Formats: sequence, structure tokens, C-alpha cells
Amino acid sequence: MAHRIAVIGGDGIGPEVVAEALKVVRAAGVELDATDYDLGGTRYLRDGTVLPDETLEELRGYDAILLGAVGTPDVPPGVIERGLLLKMRFALDQYVNQRPFVDASKDIDFIVIRENTEGTYAGEGGFLRKDTPHEIATQGSVNTRHGVERVIRYAFDLAQSRPRKHLTMVHKTNVLTFSGDLWQRTFAEVAAEYPDVATAYNHVDAACIYFVQDPQRYDVIVTDNLFGDILTDLGGAV
Repeated sequence: MAHRIAVIGGDGIGPEVVAEALKVVRAAGVELDATDYDLGGTRYLRDGTVLPDETLEELRGYDAILLGAVGTPDVPPGVIERGLLLKMRFALDQYVNQRPFVDASKDIDFIVIRENTEGTYAGEGGFLRKDTPHEIATQGSVNTRHGVERVIRYAFDLAQSRPRKHLTMVHKTNVLTFSGDLWQRTFAEVAAEYPDVATAYNHVDAACIYFVQDPQRYDVIVTDNLFGDILTDLGGAV
């Protein structure tokens, strides 16, 4: 039976990498019933469309969504990110962002689990006295026990399934004392249910150093939305 997938090639290199990915999946013997969707920066510049509600409802009916890359320099910051990517993540509750990093020649094999629906990307904040000399901008970080626990539990399950059975939490608990405290307490409580999984903690700045100098130390990492976004981009360069 074919898997029904929605394909969003998007912009720039997106359509190219998506086309190659589909070739690989089909060459592996997986039968796909793929439907293309014209979404992204190019579509927005053409007719102002980002992600209509009716299209979002259609996407709910697929087994998976394959997305390449979206956004162009001509689109104002945040339009595609919040109107397409984050809208899909929140509406479809895609709370796990899983990024593997493997380089057998360097003995690198680790996975970053990034919480994908909360934190500083939740949209909490606003302006006071905008466009005046006394302007104030706030950008909050929303962290719920439910959201933090489910992504930490997912990371523990993943670590338990891997040979090394090691999970590192990355945060900035010494400065972000409210969200960090919630993450640290939840991590410790869930860890008690996984006695066979070794654990560690790194501040995010230290983790950036280790990514460059000693990425082999990592097996599975769990972190919040913002830190995970930065670390996974850095991991791509490692």
C-alpha cells in the first residue's frame, strides 16, 4: 500500500533536494503517492499566499509531509517562518524536531532532539511605544510541564534504544532560572524511570564548544526550541 505524502519543495535548493530524496525513497522500495504543494517565498511574492487554512486541513490527511526549504531574501523576516513553518508545527503538534548527525570517518553519531512547539518561538511578546525613542520590545519563552516532559521522555526512549544509552540535556539553567528550573526538574524526574540510561548536562555555550572540539562525546541530546535551532545548524557544519 502506498504512503500518501504531501511534498512542499519550496524555494531555492528545496525542490532539488526533495526530488533527489524522493528518488532515494522509491529506490529503497517504498511506494509513495505524492502530491505537490506550491508553498513558500516564491508563492508569497506571486500572490500573497502563505498557508491557507484549507490547505492546512488537507495536509492533516497525509501520512507525512516532505519539505525542502522555504523563504527568499525578498520576503520580510517572519512571514514564511511564522505563517508556514510554525503554523504547521503548532497546528499539527509536531513537538519533536529530530536531527541526526553521522560521520563514520570521524566516529560521530549523535542525535539532537529539539522541542519544537514552545520556548521563544511560541510568539509570546510584543511592542510598547513602537517607532518612538522609548520603544520596548519583549519576547517571552513559554515552557509547559506537558511540553517539556513529553519531549524529554521521547529523548529518553530514543537513548534507551541506542547502544550507548546516553542522554545529555542542554540548556542555560544558571541564567534562565525559571524555564531552566522546569527543564532540570523534569529531566531528573523522568531520568529516574530510565536507570539504564546515563545522563549529563551541558550549558548551551559549553555544548557549542564540544560540538566543535569533541562531538564524539554525544549520543542523544535534548534541548529547547531556540537552543536546538542553533545547535543543529552548528552540527550541520561539524
